[in-house]
Amino acid sequence: MNNLANEISPYLLQHKDNPVHWQAWNAQTLQMAIDQDKPILVSIGYAACHWCHVMEHESFEKPEVADVMNVHFINIKIDREERPDIDMIYMEAIQQMGLHGGWPLNVFLLPNQKPFYGGTYFPKGKWISILESIHQAFQQNRKELEASAEGFAQGIQHDFSAFHPVSLEDIPPIMPRLMDRIKSAMDPVFGGVQKAPKFPLPSLLHLVEAIPPYECLENQFKQCSDLQLSRMAQGGIFDQLAGGFSRYSVDSEWFCPHFEKMLYDNAQLLLVYAKAYRRNPLEIYQEVINQTVQFLDSELCAPNGLYYSALDADSEGMEGAFYTWTYRELIEILPVSKHREFYVAYQILPNGNWEHERNILFKQKPILNAEFAFELKELSENRAKRIRPQTDTKQIMAWNAMLVSAFVEIGQSFADESFIKKADNLLKVIIRQFKKVDLWLHQTEYSTQPIVAFLDDLACLLHAMIDLYLQTGKKELLDNGLGLAKKIKSEFKQDTFYTYVGSQGEQLIADKFEIVDSVCPSSNSMICESFLWLGYLSSQVEYSIIGKHMIEKIMEQAQSNPIYYANWLRIYSDWFAYPKVLIKYDSANFSKQNLLKEDWPIELTMMQLIPDTHVGFMVCIQDQCLQPVLSISTLKDQLNTLI
Repeated sequence: MNNLANEISPYLLQHKDNPVHWQAWNAQTLQMAIDQDKPILVSIGYAACHWCHVMEHESFEKPEVADVMNVHFINIKIDREERPDIDMIYMEAIQQMGLHGGWPLNVFLLPNQKPFYGGTYFPKGKWISILESIHQAFQQNRKELEASAEGFAQGIQHDFSAFHPVSLEDIPPIMPRLMDRIKSAMDPVFGGVQKAPKFPLPSLLHLVEAIPPYECLENQFKQCSDLQLSRMAQGGIFDQLAGGFSRYSVDSEWFCPHFEKMLYDNAQLLLVYAKAYRRNPLEIYQEVINQTVQFLDSELCAPNGLYYSALDADSEGMEGAFYTWTYRELIEILPVSKHREFYVAYQILPNGNWEHERNILFKQKPILNAEFAFELKELSENRAKRIRPQTDTKQIMAWNAMLVSAFVEIGQSFADESFIKKADNLLKVIIRQFKKVDLWLHQTEYSTQPIVAFLDDLACLLHAMIDLYLQTGKKELLDNGLGLAKKIKSEFKQDTFYTYVGSQGEQLIADKFEIVDSVCPSSNSMICESFLWLGYLSSQVEYSIIGKHMIEKIMEQAQSNPIYYANWLRIYSDWFAYPKVLIKYDSANFSKQNLLKEDWPIELTMMQLIPDTHVGFMVCIQDQCLQPVLSISTLKDQLNTLI
């Protein structure tokens, strides 16, 4: 029978009425496979996934498909956001098989959990054929399947033998060359990496923003960021009515989104837009930030103060139905004769600018939405009457912690203390909701057993604590960060890098190390940066040494593929290639806002002011600190010696 009715994951609950005898991943289900000697089908997706819905409707809701699955397999449904550790293992197994990854992810396992075949979306006829072939192979060619599964299980074990550490002191200037490589891979017209579908890749944008301006004059590296951010703000990937970004664009022009809205994308993009605004205070950046924060607060903020995970791509059984418009719908609300400029500005066509004669609001020019406030308000009120996409109500620690860091960055860029307060409040809620005695949780609710925090949860939380400390100087934030760092060191296995699952989590068939920066920065890169900060802030040199060793071990890989090691390269840039001058200041007697107004001999972009409790000022750069001084004039004299 189908046993998903008692789960709390919205994705699993979407499948609770399927005729497939879905089970949750747990010890009882895994033992069932052993006892019945059946292969396991693991089907992984998430609530906002369009193609997951398609496969459910085409196959998993059909009795003739369910009959084959129920007789021959132990069928396990997994929410990839609830169990990213399981998804990580079997996604890599699919790639080891030479197949493209994606969701839904359907993987066949032996009863011992080792994978031997899989894929992503399959249409109904193909799916039935695969099920029957797998069953036949399991019955008749068991030894061959076992040998294949053993090979794939070995292949997903991490092997760092190809990672050759380099001495940071011996690395020649590499960033100009890598900037040229990155720029050559970027779309010169619409921004972003030149391919479709096109993902924003916030870590790459963050790297672009981090490079000092003087290093970008020849290759105009900063324009890569401005081009992408402006085009995304104009595009259909951004909800022009209510704010917030979809997960990616189906095309290369940011026009047609894959309509799900994820918390992690929006938190990271807020941070990048805030950094870009500080460098280049465009009104469209400010508008995007304000609209996106409004979207998060109105659509994803839960009563307990945390933020939900996502909004679905589909509503009323159709992808994008909530967000798109027919021409007839629009002219009834906004007659063309009175609002012609609006129709031109947002590329609205009588036969639609998208499929099914529907229109996506999309701007060819960087016009502010505020210029069409009346029209957008009318459409927004009308859209509110539609059936809204489902909210994925999971509350995930990592993604909420990302938003803390984003709020801190916005507060700095806008010089607005209300965002710093917002960050502080959210961090307090995270600690209150996710910490249970000495156990940190991955998500706030669970059906049977608590899901223990993964490395990215703790990495994002530690990063948020440090970001807020650097802005406020509150000692308890640093103390909490040191306690969390100690926990990471003691509970997560280390081979230079840290395992994704700690000792309190479920031990699976392989230890995984998350090191590649993709749609999110890798957990190990975040740990590396946080440890570098902790070594400096707490004068505990062991953290600095760990962080430096992590960078040394990754640099060869990072240089070979800079786009997908962008966060590592940003850390290298900030700490080693173009180290900032770090200035601790007495926050009881000096204001950061007033200090920023001073005429400094060093560019503000190459300085970081850090509130402290000690009297006066202390300047540090890399691993050297100068004698503390008491006055601003003496501090300026010191800085002159560094030029």
